[in-house]
Amino acid sequence: MYQEDYLRNYIKESELREFNDRIKVRLSSELAIKYDLGVYTNFLTRIENEMKMLDKLKIKYPANAKPILYIYVVPDDNFTFLLQMPTLFSKDKKSGGKPVTCYDLDGFSLAYGLSQNCLENKETNNLEIADLENELHELSHIVISQFLLGNQVISEGIAETLPLYCLRLEEKFEKHKQVIATLEENNIYSLKELLNKQRDGSYGNDAVLSNMTCSYISSYLFVRGLLERVEEKYLLSTTEAINYLFSILRGNRGYANEFLIYDIADALELSHDELLNKKDMQKKALNSIRRLEM
Repeated sequence: MYQEDYLRNYIKESELREFNDRIKVRLSSELAIKYDLGVYTNFLTRIENEMKMLDKLKIKYPANAKPILYIYVVPDDNFTFLLQMPTLFSKDKKSGGKPVTCYDLDGFSLAYGLSQNCLENKETNNLEIADLENELHELSHIVISQFLLGNQVISEGIAETLPLYCLRLEEKFEKHKQVIATLEENNIYSLKELLNKQRDGSYGNDAVLSNMTCSYISSYLFVRGLLERVEEKYLLSTTEAINYLFSILRGNRGYANEFLIYDIADALELSHDELLNKKDMQKKALNSIRRLEM
């Protein structure tokens, strides 16, 4: 069913502010007044620092591009409508955000859509490790959008893997590390099971803690285990391995779901059955995380 794109209409009427050569902000004329007064500066500085963390991974973008990170700031009173947040989310939250379609041609495929409260009166530093990981997770989705769109299982796995494994945040994130290390095998899903959850809408509805689910953990363990396998198989660094995986995703011929997994398996000369139906990659990553606990 066709639905008018209200966020696009909002962006069309928005004002543009250039925070630096890497980050641009679109917002209404009313919110632009706050921007000009410096109300959002601390938050934007924090995002700038987090993008610099991701830059350490030396990700190679298609056509050697250097995409701009666009932040679309929307009013608190209708952020769930403009950003198409779930109804359940709007009942207990007064602010929020998520990656959304980017309408600016010099940007990533996704922009960071945020309600104004997310940016106001924020500290620049001293984030709790869980909050830092969460923000890096959302920014990672925007990075991933240059290589893959539409596959929740793989996208969520990579968005967790970039900060936790590639940037080594997991070594400091004790609670996350402990929860994963104590999971039983029956709490970890195969890719086939995760894809089924994606289809029926139950992906992410299996909380271990308030901000951790078996679905997300399973996706993370799969991608992390896959990267470790790539590192070992081709004698690559972690940075080289993530670029290798991105090159596979970029070259995918429009496959989705199981066919996408087959394509990844073929590119890495791995078994379709191993990646889709077994939990070898998840177990490999789990053993690595348990070694961190020793």
